[in-house]
Amino acid sequence: MSARESELTSAWPPPSGLTTQIVPRSSTILSISARARVSAPAPIIFSILRSTAEYAWSSFVPHVSIHEQPQPISAEDKLLHVGTSFTFHVVMDESKPSKVTDTQCRITDISTPEDPSGYVPDDVLQEDGSYAKDLGHVWRIAWTTEGGFVARGLRTERFNEVIELGNGEGCEIRTWENQSGVLARAVKWSYKDVLNKKFVGWCEELKREAEKRVGKS
Repeated sequence: MSARESELTSAWPPPSGLTTQIVPRSSTILSISARARVSAPAPIIFSILRSTAEYAWSSFVPHVSIHEQPQPISAEDKLLHVGTSFTFHVVMDESKPSKVTDTQCRITDISTPEDPSGYVPDDVLQEDGSYAKDLGHVWRIAWTTEGGFVARGLRTERFNEVIELGNGEGCEIRTWENQSGVLARAVKWSYKDVLNKKFVGWCEELKREAEKRVGKS
């Protein structure tokens, strides 16, 4: 096991719970997380996450619609960028794939080794166990809900990290979401177990798709 692998795969989620910039752990009502090892290069995994035209890999969110791209990005661009407004067409029950819950979101952060982000302050990055510390080996994307759910009292932020382990060990993917607000209590009561399974499935299906693209499945 490499030194980086040992650091990045131990004690996650941290004992104190996960945090995000919009929904800190102190106000979190519901937190969902999952992780998986992937035998594929980080840029390939990250491109799958960002490319909304190719979300058929996900049974949880098989379709994504982009509403608005930030300037100067073309309105026809199907990649997620910081500031992209989009809708996840969420399938909560796989036995009823036509029953969809539309969830409007906006990208809050994208960080890559080539273009590291300052969205998460460095002191938080280094001291809080939620995030992988070394931005030279992390590809990260985050989004928050907006629109109707927010109007009804729901605040969320979800992070996805693709962490390069080094020494040919592939990557670890981590995904987590924190929710707060009045509606978060109802979500926790009604959907906590379902969402936990969906997040695990998200990681498993992302792993399967990435490994398929590099011929390892």
